[in-house]
Amino acid sequence: MKGRSPMFFVATLATVAAAAPVEDCVKQPGDDVVVKAHRFSDGRSYAYLVTNNGATPIRNVYIGWGAFIEIDYSTEPMSIGSPDGWNGMYVFVPDPRWPQSHSPRLIQYLWEAEDPETWIQPGRSLSGFSIQLPTPREAALAYRRFFESLGSVAELPADPPLEERFDPPPDLANVPFQVARSGACDAEGMVELDGAPKAADT
Repeated sequence: MKGRSPMFFVATLATVAAAAPVEDCVKQPGDDVVVKAHRFSDGRSYAYLVTNNGATPIRNVYIGWGAFIEIDYSTEPMSIGSPDGWNGMYVFVPDPRWPQSHSPRLIQYLWEAEDPETWIQPGRSLSGFSIQLPTPREAALAYRRFFESLGSVAELPADPPLEERFDPPPDLANVPFQVARSGACDAEGMVELDGAPKAADT
């Protein structure tokens, strides 16, 4: 499914916090989460498998949490796929390296499930999370369209060509993740690349 319109990070966190039941977190041995990524051969499509080794269900999945992925308007995802019962979206977030700037420069991918029946239960895995980034040409066109919408022209040197500036795309198999659970036992870690690139099927 297509990602929904981007929202500001603060609004997203407020929504998630409001929906979280008030429960105590009880950590268990081996209480962790594993997120594995398949990177397809086109270099811009990713599929994720989330495994819940914890004691409480997972209701939100974030890819890029805390990551310095400098993705601007030209590299918004072409599509975000979601498992049944989940909604995928992306949000722009401020760069913590530049606290004086109020312009969101980084991007984060988010999936949420409102129905507890679709949450990732302890000891279970769930696939169907996917991201497709634009080609360098699509990214360059989006970049130009954005500046044209402001009534200005992107002032960039002609060498190298604009398309080359967006190639290769960001590596979304080498980023942090975080998950939110039904209690306070949130978990985070690094996405693991699972095997060699597969043939692109998107």
